[in-house]
Amino acid sequence: MSVKNVKLQSTFSGREFPFDTIEEFTADGESLEVVVPEITGAKIRSGRFLWERFADFLPFSSVDSELSLGEGNTPLLEAGKLLESHTGIRHLLLKNETVNPTWSFKDRGSLCCVWMAKEMKEKITATISTGNMGNSLAAYGARAGLNVLVFVPAFTPAEKILAMNIHGATVIKVDAPDYSLMKNKILGLAEEFSLRIVSGNGPIRVEGYKLTAFEMFEQLNRGVPDFIAVPTSACGHIRGIFKGYRELHEAGLIERLPKMIVVQAANNSPVVSAIKQGKNHIIPFSNFKTVAEAITGGNPAGGDEIVQKAHRYGWLAEDVTEKEIIESHQIFARAGFFVEPATATSLWAVKKLRDQGKIAPDATVVLMLTGSGLKDMDILRTQPQSTVESSLATIQADLHRILNRNK
Repeated sequence: MSVKNVKLQSTFSGREFPFDTIEEFTADGESLEVVVPEITGAKIRSGRFLWERFADFLPFSSVDSELSLGEGNTPLLEAGKLLESHTGIRHLLLKNETVNPTWSFKDRGSLCCVWMAKEMKEKITATISTGNMGNSLAAYGARAGLNVLVFVPAFTPAEKILAMNIHGATVIKVDAPDYSLMKNKILGLAEEFSLRIVSGNGPIRVEGYKLTAFEMFEQLNRGVPDFIAVPTSACGHIRGIFKGYRELHEAGLIERLPKMIVVQAANNSPVVSAIKQGKNHIIPFSNFKTVAEAITGGNPAGGDEIVQKAHRYGWLAEDVTEKEIIESHQIFARAGFFVEPATATSLWAVKKLRDQGKIAPDATVVLMLTGSGLKDMDILRTQPQSTVESSLATIQADLHRILNRNK
């Protein structure tokens, strides 16, 4: 594996940094972004793997396919009548990232992170996570023979930690008053310890997320959806998907860009609140509680970039209440999709935007299904249960009663 003549660039001021820079943000908080040379001349190549076909768009000259766990190739599905009826959108699509190897979209970014670690000849890598990213990097790190450290907030459920431990990762539980404070403190330790600490909005991870855009470009026969709704926390996922489409546009392969929809829980909506209020900087949240635990970044580093992109490109933004998240979770389940609460936020968000007239009923809208329901089982306590206690002596009578009730 080798690296092209690429560089990192700060997203506001355009300052340039070496590609192997270990920090993910500038000292004054700007996001860093990979700049691939000659992107305007990029072509789609032949190849079995997505990264082979879109090699011109990636920072690596060659990659080790053996580090893959089979991520990607996730289905882009028609949502079906129930979800279409609920939202009022006739052409509603679901990009089902829950079928990735560790059941979330994080796997695309983790692949690029281990490629980077191997290229830099690093033996250890680290991340900060509430669950999904820690699980993902632990798995990919194990595949690549890396030692992995995962910093998690003290409130992280035991089952999520066990899912990291099983791959051999060392999990460090950090007691802190706020997840964003914890995250910023730990990211600030990267240079001192010469430790690449990857976050959800890091430049290399974003390169993995833009592969989703390339995959949807193929699945829609080189078409572009009108809107893509993304549950947003660290901001890297939505940034990466849009970067993919932006680079396709720069290469002359598409004629227009999709509008992104930033989705957050109302109890923690630093990015959405700023967009809706017309501000240029996020509005930090702290001391909040939401069932959507996977999107709990109350003061995300690089969030201002998303706010300003929303203003520049006409993106939409919407937040959803706890009641709406729980109801959306149940509706997804009735449609056959068991998703985590953070994923469920997008359903009610696009319904609200449709009701407000901001999305036309015939628009093509993609909902990103970011994580499996198996990632967060606590929400099931809020959902109605239908379990009948029976026995060999009563099963016949019980079955008569159940079938008569359902006629």
